[in-house]
Amino acid sequence: MAKKNEKVTGTKVYGPYKGSKENGGRKTVVVYNSKSGKMGSKNYARHKKEKQLGRKLSKSEHVDHKDNNKNHDGAKNLKVMSASKNIGKGNQHRKKKR
Repeated sequence: MAKKNEKVTGTKVYGPYKGSKENGGRKTVVVYNSKSGKMGSKNYARHKKEKQLGRKLSKSEHVDHKDNNKNHDGAKNLKVMSASKNIGKGNQHRKKKR
């Protein structure tokens, strides 16, 4: 059963659901498009930022957690960043943990 159901132009969103080891524990949502019949999953932070901006993000755009806490999906904690900059930030963060 879906925790949340949202209708936007023939699209239903279910979730967020708890993340798994495969996705680093990040929350996900399931998106169903009733017009095309397609269903897929999406990172919850990405979905939330797209909804806030009112547009889909391109593949080269990543959603960054400013405080590096993947469980803190507050709107003020999320920002759009280029993929290369976000990967670089992640590398620096991991380097400091050593």
